[in-house]
Order: sequence, then structure tokens, then C-alpha cells
Amino acid sequence: MSSDHTHTPAFQQDFRHAMASCAAGVHVITTDGAAGRYGITMTAVTSITDEPPTVMLCINRKAAIIPILSANRDLCINVLSASQQDVAEHFAGMTKLSPEERFEYHIWHRGENGQLQVEGALAHLHGRIIAEHEVGTHKVFYVRIGEIKIHGAEPALVYFRRRFCELA
Repeated sequence: MSSDHTHTPAFQQDFRHAMASCAAGVHVITTDGAAGRYGITMTAVTSITDEPPTVMLCINRKAAIIPILSANRDLCINVLSASQQDVAEHFAGMTKLSPEERFEYHIWHRGENGQLQVEGALAHLHGRIIAEHEVGTHKVFYVRIGEIKIHGAEPALVYFRRRFCELA
């Protein structure tokens, strides 16, 4: 009988290194409602289907945004352009700004569902959480998209090998 090596710290570290080799678009997820206003930088954002338009978000269960998202249900996925690395750093907690101060350093507008969208993003996808479940250390949210705004053709901000990069 073989031992299960997939739960060892070394195997988990190998997994993290392998995933760091996968370039991913950078997004800031924002939510505002009765449970409060919050935003978080994410790369674990994946389209599921276009009929109906649905996206999946995977967030560590320890993240402060989890109870706020679960309560508010509505959100905006801000697809960041290469010129918005500062936005990504603020909402990733890489700067000393508090969660509330992060919203003061950029220009924000509201979509039809009242959610905040940052000016200059490549796209804004406004949606509502329709389902959620847990897998390991993460919570998976399924978001039905109800409003889409696409802007410009600037290069995208991507995250690759643990650093931000530009993708033209």
C-alpha cells in the first residue's frame, strides 16, 4: 500500500511553484452592501460558461472578504490593465493601506447593481453569487454575470512567477 504524499508540505510547495508558472490575469473583486465595502486582488477567476454568463472565483477561506461577499452577494470583477499595477498592489495588501483607504487612491464609478468599478480597467463584469462551496482551504463562488462593460485595448496586467507583468 502506497502512502499519500499529496498532503506533505513538500508536495504542496511543489504545487504552488507549478501554479506560479501559469500566467494569470489580474482582477480586483469589489463588493459593497449591507455587510460593508471590500475589495481583493485575485488571479483565481475563471469563466465557466457563456450561457448564462457565469464566472468562478476561488478565495482562501481565511480572507477577510469571505463573510462580506457571502452576505452582500453582489460584486464587480475589475479586469486590470497593465497600467493598474498600483491598484493590484493596494488590494493585495502589499501596501500599508487599510481596506477602506484602498478605495481612496483610485477613481471609482458604480455599475447598475451599485457595485464599484475602478476607472481604467479593461473590463467590468458585474454579477451576483448564485452558489458557493468549499474545497480544501478555499471557498468557491459561482457568479452569474448581469452587466458587462468593455473598455479600450490596453495591455493586460498578468501575474507570472510571483510578479506582475504586462501582456500586450
